[in-house]
Amino acid sequence: MLWVVIAAIVIGLVLAAGLAVVQNNELQSITPLKDFPVVSIDGTPTIDPATYVLVVDGTVQHRLALNLTELKALPSVTETEALRCVSGPTGRAEWTGVMLRTVLDMAGLNGSSMKVVFYSADGFTTDLNITESRLANVLICYQMDGVPLPPDQGFPVRIVVPDYWGYKWAKWVTHIEVVDFDYKGFWESRGWSDNALIAPPTDWYYHSILMTAAGVAGGVSGVSGVMNARWKKAGKPYFLNPRLHTYAGYAFVIFVVLVFVWWTNQIFFFRGSIFFTFLGRLGLGAVLLGVAGTFAGMSLNKDNERARWWHSAFTISGYALFVMAMVAGILLAF
Repeated sequence: MLWVVIAAIVIGLVLAAGLAVVQNNELQSITPLKDFPVVSIDGTPTIDPATYVLVVDGTVQHRLALNLTELKALPSVTETEALRCVSGPTGRAEWTGVMLRTVLDMAGLNGSSMKVVFYSADGFTTDLNITESRLANVLICYQMDGVPLPPDQGFPVRIVVPDYWGYKWAKWVTHIEVVDFDYKGFWESRGWSDNALIAPPTDWYYHSILMTAAGVAGGVSGVSGVMNARWKKAGKPYFLNPRLHTYAGYAFVIFVVLVFVWWTNQIFFFRGSIFFTFLGRLGLGAVLLGVAGTFAGMSLNKDNERARWWHSAFTISGYALFVMAMVAGILLAF
């Protein structure tokens, strides 16, 4: 019995640690450019660097029109940060560019200024409020890992917003407009959260903790259930006290439901929808099968032997989907 519990705990901790590590900006390694996640709303636009001009206007005192040479002549900053997409993909790189607030100071903000809006060549827009736009680590970036931005990463200019979800990291930026109203960007106007800060309550660390608890409980319940059935058939004493097996099964279902509710709540908050990914569908399947297995197990506890096959099928399938969802989450985060 002891080795089963230890094995389940180790497996759960390893998988959850994987989730936590890949989401930790300080522990991630640099992602090769060829493997860096690519996300866009309409493919990769082509921009001629020789004619490129970044326009800064709106509620400012001085309209700016900076070409690449002028932009690169401004004081530069290099920082290593992770870009994280709400739907999972993550990449970490070394970014070089000009602090956004440097350019905003050159333009001079009017007292009525409320937001800074970024317009991209592919039609995408997003925004930051004035406080966010003046953070020291927010960059107008033109270089990635020591080379000019690759075309699919925003060449010639993108915005880098550390500690914020990826939809604030606008690519192919051609126009920055300071406005005096509550502008909503491409995704924000479609229900996504305008506050994209990755704070602890909205990060995946709690998700990892719940996944660990669910993985451990499910592992103990699943292995003990199989072994109890075999040992009972062989006339041996139970491998694990049936009551402990039942409690572990209940704990697994409770934690899986909590994981799913927490995850869907965060996804709905940031994206305005839930079941937009394969990962979400895996989670829903694990919840439904886990709950069904629990009800079948309750019937089995009442000496209804006909429920044994259904109990095993539902619980094993549910745990399998749960493990698949956990592994998929880790793979997406790399």
